[in-house]
Amino acid sequence: VAPGSHQAVVSTQSTGELFNLHTTINMFSKICLFALLALVAAKRPPRFPQDFRWSSAGPVRGWRCTQIIEPAEPPQTTWRDNYFCQHPHTQDIGMQWSYAGPIKGKKCVQVLETADPHTWRDNYLCTNHRAPNMRWSSAGPKGACVRWHEPSDRRGTWHDNYLCRG
Repeated sequence: VAPGSHQAVVSTQSTGELFNLHTTINMFSKICLFALLALVAAKRPPRFPQDFRWSSAGPVRGWRCTQIIEPAEPPQTTWRDNYFCQHPHTQDIGMQWSYAGPIKGKKCVQVLETADPHTWRDNYLCTNHRAPNMRWSSAGPKGACVRWHEPSDRRGTWHDNYLCRG
């Protein structure tokens, strides 16, 4: 084998080895980038009450919101625009509202205002089981709470209602 041809074979092998090394490094870089992105995208568990908001004027922009509605409420009480919202950068706790009893398989908190005559006895805020523990108070805050206030409630029954850390 002539010295020039032998060198060509070595050169080809080196190029192939360099190509394989480059491919391996490139693949490793992509895996690291993917892992980093997954870590950044991982959402933390929500903290109560910091990661929750009440809105009596429609959903909070950019947040995950659940409409809180009681169909028996008269239109002038404007309950159709009330929402309870969770911060978007936290793990979704699967909030659902029920005005017909607790939802099977969910962790539910009864939302009861006994002074409101519009069938609030069967209303529940339900979540998955990873959600923070919550409890309802219709007589002022009991610890760390989010106020549920409907300004158009002329009877004053919704001025002292809170969802609190359980």
